[in-house]
Amino acid sequence: MSLSIFEEKWYHPLWERMMPGKVAYEPFAWQQDLVHLPASEPKKFTRMIGACGRRSGKTTAIVAEVVREAFTERRDGSNIHRPAMVYVIAPNYELAMKIWEPIWDLFVGENGPLTHLKKGHDKNRKLIDLVNGGRIQAKTADDPKSLQGDRVTAAFVDEAHDINEEAWANFMPALTDSKGVLRAIGIAKGKNRFRSYFQRGLDNDENRFNSFSVPSTSNPFIDPEELELMREDLTDNEFKQQYLAEWAEDDGQIFKNPDELFDIEDWQIFNGPFLMGLDIGKLNDYTVAYVIDIPTMSIVAMDRFSGLDYTVLVPRVTNLFHSFACQTINMDASGVGEPVVDMLRQEGCSVSPFKFTTASKATIISGLAAEIEHKRVHFLKNDEQLRKELNLYEGKVMAGGQIRYSAPVGYHDDCVIALALAVEKAKKRRNTSRGANAGSYLTFSESEPWMRRW
Repeated sequence: MSLSIFEEKWYHPLWERMMPGKVAYEPFAWQQDLVHLPASEPKKFTRMIGACGRRSGKTTAIVAEVVREAFTERRDGSNIHRPAMVYVIAPNYELAMKIWEPIWDLFVGENGPLTHLKKGHDKNRKLIDLVNGGRIQAKTADDPKSLQGDRVTAAFVDEAHDINEEAWANFMPALTDSKGVLRAIGIAKGKNRFRSYFQRGLDNDENRFNSFSVPSTSNPFIDPEELELMREDLTDNEFKQQYLAEWAEDDGQIFKNPDELFDIEDWQIFNGPFLMGLDIGKLNDYTVAYVIDIPTMSIVAMDRFSGLDYTVLVPRVTNLFHSFACQTINMDASGVGEPVVDMLRQEGCSVSPFKFTTASKATIISGLAAEIEHKRVHFLKNDEQLRKELNLYEGKVMAGGQIRYSAPVGYHDDCVIALALAVEKAKKRRNTSRGANAGSYLTFSESEPWMRRW
């Protein structure tokens, strides 16, 4: 290893040079001990894999280490010193920019402290050329082909748990050819390449991999009370993964112990205000509507049917909406649900369209799972279809670490989706709905399609 122009006399004030006139970057203990080894001390491991909690300081550590690595020459397979070619990799453009923008500001920004070490730059290609012949370039895993072909001396991977398998396969060979280093940091989530590398570090595989775990509490500026508030909004497994930096073993079942939450009797009265979650059935699926009492997060009414065209479906949903004076309908507006949005609005219903993507579905399902785990929701006692769907619903880890949520093959999940839509909107409005002027309503269910209002 050679420091080239990145000499010891320049290296020592690195953090101050990065933040002139501002508060200098002072590494947390874990950043210094696990990431920023002294420049004079050769790195023992070429593959460093870190499971880090949210807001632990992982991204800041990556930025600082990218700068240092950019001025470190390494010997390639021919034992020739080569200038640095540093990749900054993240799952998508938005996440990549969180790392790239502070690096860009250091070298290219107005009054950037490292502008004198920049030879050139290309904003569109997201690259910076340095006076020592090195280069820093941002890449995204959602364009795996862009990761092929280059000689890479160092790859810094953020949110590594979400990097897909094709992306890993494309850039890792470039590190092998150059005897380059890998610094991969993410949360302890999924069964993927990131986890397999982490396990190799625990096993001290080939003396190349080194793994470490850093909980969010390693950031001395995080208020423990704030962490407890986050715990309330997450399942136990999610909190372990995202803040304790612990992999949580899971049997695939998403909703833990929902049976005891089926405690709402048909005769119980709720004061509202109310809103509706609606999932429009596709092909052989069911259309399901749930009305939820916002203050208590209790399901007070439901309807489930299939095989009805829009001329029957829309009046049926409209009748339920107006009977409870619902604030809005949070509904699936994807595919067959899209035209229903306009039809319901024409009937005087307030509609909040929800577009399903892999990410948005994961958000509402995990949110529902947290409410169930913390026992903050309640369901109709006789809703056996929902009980069945909640107990069968599962999450399968796909290649790259993404989780696909669905019912097992041959089963329905329409009730789960409608419920998740209702709970997602009710959570947002729960704190603002108290004290609203509303009437009292009896509950009713699919098996007892009548209601009474006082």
